[in-house]
Amino acid sequence: MNARVSSPMAPRPRHPAVPAATYRAAVSHLPTGLAVVTARGPDGPVGCTVTAVLSLSLDPPSLLVSLASRSRTLAGLLAARCFAVNVLSWQDRALAHQFATTPADARFAGVDVRQINGAPVLDRCTAGVVCEVRESVELFDHTLVAGVATWTGTGTSDPAVLYRRAHHALVPRPAHGPADGGARVSGPAVAEGPPGQG
Repeated sequence: MNARVSSPMAPRPRHPAVPAATYRAAVSHLPTGLAVVTARGPDGPVGCTVTAVLSLSLDPPSLLVSLASRSRTLAGLLAARCFAVNVLSWQDRALAHQFATTPADARFAGVDVRQINGAPVLDRCTAGVVCEVRESVELFDHTLVAGVATWTGTGTSDPAVLYRRAHHALVPRPAHGPADGGARVSGPAVAEGPPGQG
């Protein structure tokens, strides 16, 4: 199904919703990756920083992204019927701030992109996935977009992690830790609020 689907009216909750600030403080304890979703807009590339990216399925290979329903990026993505998810590296974590706070028409300043399968892919990313849009569902003030992967690419840089509103790097786990191998999250770097997904 390719059309946007509106969510049905939900029954009134038994308990009032928690304040937005309280909710934001709680979910900031959930570590997430940092990514930039990009698409080809009518007047050039569009993109925004996102933290809500989910690997959806292997059959077919697909993922899910959440974007603000009024965002320019979402409008471009739905019009183009394809998009790219660009996973940011620790070294390029500043791009998260650039694509979250810079005016939409200036977000790609100084950023090199390649067109792959109809979507702009950032040269400065540690992994990229290009998807064709298969379905979109509007929930509350965001829209979930499901896409089937048509291209992937990976680099060697470590990804940036958002935890408690700050950027962190992955570092090797000490040998005397609870398990050998793996990685842990380092101390904070650039203080950052949750990115606006538009």
